[in-house]
Amino acid sequence: MFGEPEGSVRLLDAEPSLARGMERRLLDEAREKLTVEVRRVEPGDWEESRKPPSSPQFLGYLILEGTLIREISVASRPSLELLGPGDLIRTWVVPQALAAMHVTDEWALLSTGHIAIIDESFHELAQDYPSILTVLMDRVVARARWLGFQVALCQLPRIDHRLLLTFRYLAERWGVKGANGVKIPIRLSHRNLAALIGARRPKVSSALATLSEGHLIDQAPDGTWTFFAADIDPMAVLAGIDDLPDPVKS
Repeated sequence: MFGEPEGSVRLLDAEPSLARGMERRLLDEAREKLTVEVRRVEPGDWEESRKPPSSPQFLGYLILEGTLIREISVASRPSLELLGPGDLIRTWVVPQALAAMHVTDEWALLSTGHIAIIDESFHELAQDYPSILTVLMDRVVARARWLGFQVALCQLPRIDHRLLLTFRYLAERWGVKGANGVKIPIRLSHRNLAALIGARRPKVSSALATLSEGHLIDQAPDGTWTFFAADIDPMAVLAGIDDLPDPVKS
């Protein structure tokens, strides 16, 4: 968990993985020079997400802690993108073609979090340490790959299969392994999960009940989840679930 207060923070202390590929002789120097402003953000709508930066060199916001959702609506039908620690986002960028089709998106936080402001001054300083910019670009590409996976996942006919693969992804990325399953510290409602996998909420609730009865997932009273199949090959899980009664389809 990110433990720094708001204010100026050494980015490589807050996010050590950004130093991947950096020459060791440059590491201490980069750690001292590359500072960023860290801002605390509270649950609810993220009002400032649409505000464009003053400089074209502003790279974006790096999530250090907390969970954000981007809800995209097409013809009033919502879909959801889930973002968390490690994601680099540029919330103000909206392709003109999407605006022309009246596609809307809204940003909100599911939990209190911290974001690092990767602004123009950081961009300038980072020119001396180009591997950091490469790692940040990798974060953007990884986000696109996840969205591609999400699109493919939504083509699966069975909702329980979509949910299992979604929980597996969440467990791999943000899960905390314990003695009894992998804790996913994200408060995801049935509505959020429905928008995430492209299904109707009542059918998602039914599929979740089936998975819970099969001892594959469990939702805590605080809204977080535990996944019990993280150590099993995903395809084996999908094959085994065919034996469960009453498969739920979209």
